Amino acid sequence: MRIGCLNLISVALLGAAGTSLGVVAESAVEGNQEMIVLTVDKSRSQALLGTLPEDISSAKLLRSFKIATGKVEGDKERQGDNKTPEGIYFTTGTIPAKQLAPEKYGPLAIPLNFPNPMDQIHGKTGYGIWLHGVGDRRIEDARVTEGCVAFQNSEITGLQHWLQPNHGVVVIAKDASEVNRLEDQKAVMRAALDWIDSWASRDIARYMSFYATDFQNAGKDRGAYEAYKRAVFASYKVMNVKMTNLRVVTHSKYALAMMNQDFSGDNRFRSDGRKMLYFRKDDGGNWRIVREHFDNFMMKPVRYSAADIAGNGKETAPQKTSAPAAEVSSMNSGTKSL
Repeated sequence: MRIGCLNLISVALLGAAGTSLGVVAESAVEGNQEMIVLTVDKSRSQALLGTLPEDISSAKLLRSFKIATGKVEGDKERQGDNKTPEGIYFTTGTIPAKQLAPEKYGPLAIPLNFPNPMDQIHGKTGYGIWLHGVGDRRIEDARVTEGCVAFQNSEITGLQHWLQPNHGVVVIAKDASEVNRLEDQKAVMRAALDWIDSWASRDIARYMSFYATDFQNAGKDRGAYEAYKRAVFASYKVMNVKMTNLRVVTHSKYALAMMNQDFSGDNRFRSDGRKMLYFRKDDGGNWRIVREHFDNFMMKPVRYSAADIAGNGKETAPQKTSAPAAEVSSMNSGTKSL
């Protein structure tokens, strides 16, 4: 089953004098190794585990799960409303049984980064939104949680290996058909590639044209951010940026382009990490950047086998790629809220 479609245009871009930039397609590797995304379909009480390749037309459905979501229908807006949020999220760690009430949350919980940057724009409140287990028949009732997404205990334990801390992508939608629509993915991918090209050429006017009028970053509004970037562009004689692992996920509410960034300037500054661009359609139907985020969690694929996919009620653990200890050990406390 194909769960999305988009041919990633892999290009090498040369910018203005002294600037070089590339978007590099990773070569095929032996065995199965790919980025992973979990799509939660609230209307069908189902979660779909699939691959998130650069060429989205080759995305594969790996597993499907019966789930339960919030007692109240709709997108989460405030703490205590018992709704499951809708959007694009990252897992932030794991919480073991000893820090949980296992009769309610099962043997494991996987927290999500709710409220994310887009939720914060809309003033959404609450915290403690988890993927967690449930050991009784409550999951058959479909809408029984306080906003979390519940899985059978036998399945949540294995799921943690697919959704590694700070790397697992979880998309929650009212209807999964709203996720990764072909036309949306093509438009966001093109916008992301053009944004990179404008950065490479240090074309500040074109670069800023990709940002929404209400864009904010680190306390700067769009005008202040433009002045800041203009100064940065002018400060380097040689500026090199390499982007790899470019991925796009789209939702009816917004879209996310994420990539690994390797930046250096004049051999005096270098930063490696993950760049995330949150896009939203403007009134003219164009995708504009409303939030931009950079962190140290380089995107990494998950290795898996046919046995990992099969499951058959006995969860096996796909092999993790190497990651810094700080990333692997990331863990939230067991405090639960809404």
